Amino acid sequence: MRKCKKISAYHFVLGFIISCSNGKNTFSDWAAQISWLNGKPLSKQAVFDRIHSRTTAFAKQLLEHVLLQLSGNNFDTELFKSFGKVVLHDSTTLHLPQALSLVFPGSRNQFGEQKAIARIQSMFDVKAMRFINFSLLSFIQNDQSSSGSVIQEVSSGDLVIRDLGYFSLAVFEKLIAAKVHILSRLKYGVTITDRSGSPISLKSLLKQKAGVDRWVYIGSERKVWVRLVMTPLPAEKAAEKIRRARHDRDKRTNHDTAYYNWLRFNFYITTVPNEVWSAKEVNKAYKVRWQIEIIFKSWKTGFHLQRILHEGCTNENRVRVAIYLILLFTCLFIQKIYIKYKKTIERRSTTRVSLLKLSCYITRNIKEVLTYNERRLMERIRWHCCYELRHDRVNMTDLYQKNKN
Repeated sequence: MRKCKKISAYHFVLGFIISCSNGKNTFSDWAAQISWLNGKPLSKQAVFDRIHSRTTAFAKQLLEHVLLQLSGNNFDTELFKSFGKVVLHDSTTLHLPQALSLVFPGSRNQFGEQKAIARIQSMFDVKAMRFINFSLLSFIQNDQSSSGSVIQEVSSGDLVIRDLGYFSLAVFEKLIAAKVHILSRLKYGVTITDRSGSPISLKSLLKQKAGVDRWVYIGSERKVWVRLVMTPLPAEKAAEKIRRARHDRDKRTNHDTAYYNWLRFNFYITTVPNEVWSAKEVNKAYKVRWQIEIIFKSWKTGFHLQRILHEGCTNENRVRVAIYLILLFTCLFIQKIYIKYKKTIERRSTTRVSLLKLSCYITRNIKEVLTYNERRLMERIRWHCCYELRHDRVNMTDLYQKNKN
């Protein structure tokens, strides 16, 4: 609307990112970082005066612009070579100051007081390593209510991977009709029938100790044709799941014997044919869903997203701006730093770059990183941000980039 005097849009955004990288979200520190960038003195009041609804709109539109502009970096993945986009759809929550409970209503505590909790719905293309959509909602707008939102972001030949929170037969029908593949866990208690319409009892399935891989209909009124893949869990993992279920604090839960036997297996449904994935590869593909969990952890641990939403952030616009700008930084970080240096380092050596370690390193050394040349930064990343060489576990990069053989 007018020519900037002391604060440009670039310095406004970068000053905030540097401030938050230090784990701080105060107007004083934000002003100090802008002053460091442009060499001009700036008061905290000057930054405070710029936080309003138009700033929120600016931050949101900037984030949307970046999502559209980032083209992505397709990996040559054997596991996902048959698909276009491979979309991980998941959400994470952020606790906010109590003063925002009407804007971001959350759960209630034991005294009936409503908490303030925001929910971020995210869609991430794991092949391109880029986000394709964000939605900033309240906690009470749960995953189930957002289940259908993925339909607008995918097209024929894509694959959608989601957990049980998004389980919806109606949405599965629409995705399959659009020739979009799905991969999800099967919800306990859903009716299963064979091609002729005859019921398949859970008891008969659970007798198959070696597992099951067959095409079935799921649902009673809506019947969706899917591939059911049931694989046994290692004894230790099964015992741990059963132990947690027996100690469920929700008194409304009343698990029966069949449910405890159910926990001894992984139950997946997919529309990916047997010629593309074996049962083992279905299990491997679902594990890739943890990639987005790692990203969520990098938001909160590496980029301090939860920490900077402190009790002093009682202004709705301030909270929204903070979240949008951190998400913006995350998108740029993954594409401009993580992908760039990951490709170079992994091409030259057997080491694998850890996204979580890298996010922590970048935020701890943000000012130095801004002045490093590419060679020096690559050396630092190789030394401080790679997985340790271990033979007892597979890191996330190896999981979905490793060839079948």
